[in-house]
Amino acid sequence: MYESVAVVGERGQITIPKNIRDLENIKPKDRVIVKIENDRIVVEKALGKAEKERLMVEGYKKMGKQGLELEGEMRHVSKEADAMLDEY
Repeated sequence: MYESVAVVGERGQITIPKNIRDLENIKPKDRVIVKIENDRIVVEKALGKAEKERLMVEGYKKMGKQGLELEGEMRHVSKEADAMLDEY
């Protein structure tokens, strides 16, 4: 775990220490997320546009694959149901 001390300025601003910026590859104009998690203030680098798009494409591909698998299962169940009804 890395930690450093920062001072809160009059306007509530802090400077992320250089060693942590370097470690997390935080550059000027990068966006960060500030949140409270388990009674702690957490600052983390926000995902960039390209990373968000990559994750969205990945998610949609997984959803498409799951949809095809579900469609196949539904066809199988439908055939079994039809067979049971034919016997009835």
